Amino acid sequence: MKYANINGTIVAHDQASLHISDLGLRRGYAVFEFFRILRGVPVFLEDHLERFERSARLLELEPPFNREKLQSLIRELIQLNDLEQGGIQMLLTGGYSPDAFTPTTPNLVITPIAVTPPPARLYEQGGKVILHQNLRELPEAKTTDYLVAVKLARRVRAEGATEVIYHDGTWVSEGGRSSLSIIKDGVLYTAKEGVLPGITRKHLLQVARPLLPILERPIALGELLEADEVLLTGATRQVMPITQIEDKPVGNGQVGPYAQALMAAFQAHLEAYLNQRAVLQ
Repeated sequence: MKYANINGTIVAHDQASLHISDLGLRRGYAVFEFFRILRGVPVFLEDHLERFERSARLLELEPPFNREKLQSLIRELIQLNDLEQGGIQMLLTGGYSPDAFTPTTPNLVITPIAVTPPPARLYEQGGKVILHQNLRELPEAKTTDYLVAVKLARRVRAEGATEVIYHDGTWVSEGGRSSLSIIKDGVLYTAKEGVLPGITRKHLLQVARPLLPILERPIALGELLEADEVLLTGATRQVMPITQIEDKPVGNGQVGPYAQALMAAFQAHLEAYLNQRAVLQ
């Protein structure tokens, strides 16, 4: 990657930096947003910018630019980096804090990052998840608080899993880096409250509505373990079937018919989005 953007100014990617007094570094007080770039198109950009602004409000941070200006900065960065495939991360921090505690003027960092999509076998055979009891602070905001997910990354890899699913002992919420949905008896269930409003999940529900009933409500841990099918959604993984939870198979242990239909419907939806935005650019 050649260039990044800090507070509206283009800088060389390998020289991009913030001062050590930044509250994002000192206290982890920051929000971020991440979205894919496919064929030079920022995927679902409008939704991601809306969530970015909502996350900022929840942390009482004010982005330095309006949405139209942010779109312009992002498109400029895509062009300067000749970015056809990859991702963009936006980071809004608490700013340079003289007492290492009080937020000041936020710093905005927009940077391209390389993305390695999950292997195809996870969509053909399904993936495995592990469970962990954890409740995120301000779950409705996309913050930089990934302490538990990062700490568990080694265990996830060691157990051949693709994700960790959080629960409180009774209810499941979401993945460390994904949204969770289950299918039972032909009905799709997904939590709406107390979780990050997933952008890919939002678009999955759009394509799912003609295919099966949807109930947005809390999911009990027992319901997850007895689900016929389980799906994870996220910007990088898109729509991924899960066929194993810890050592227990999901359903018959194979990718189910609803997962196959929903993956195909989502890909068609994504293709239409990319084609439309390519014409507008």
